[in-house]
Parts: sequence; structure tokens; C-alpha cells
Amino acid sequence: MWVRSRSHRAGVDGYLVEPGDVKTAAKYAIELLSRQTGREMGQLARVSAKKKFCANDVIPMYENYYEQVLASAYSAKAAR
Repeated sequence: MWVRSRSHRAGVDGYLVEPGDVKTAAKYAIELLSRQTGREMGQLARVSAKKKFCANDVIPMYENYYEQVLASAYSAKAAR
């Protein structure tokens, strides 16, 4: 099943097409390659990806999560 990303903004940071929909994919590819839109879209997508996946932001989130898991495991073990 094909699922659209909640954060995806069609025509702003990319296009999604149904798998196998070659005609629509080709239309979007030609549009992107023949206009400045493609460059602008790429720049917006890059900014969006950096906001979501920047190591400076993501690593502290993982560390916080691991600390919560360990604290939960320790408290469950102590409760026994």
C-alpha cells in the first residue's frame, strides 16, 4: 500500500506518485528538469531534512530516550 508522508508537501519539497505510475512520474520529472522549480524544491527539501535529521538535534533525543529506558529498567528491577 502506498502511504503519503505527513510532512510531505507536494510541489513544495517533492512529488509522490503511485508505484508504477510512470506517466505521472515522467511528467513531474520533466517539470523539475525544465524549470527553476526543481532547484528551489531541492533547496527546500534539504532545509527540511536538516531540521528533521540534524545530528545535533537527533542525538540528544536518542540519548534522552535511552536514559528513560534504562531508568525504567532499573526501577522495574528494584521493584522486584
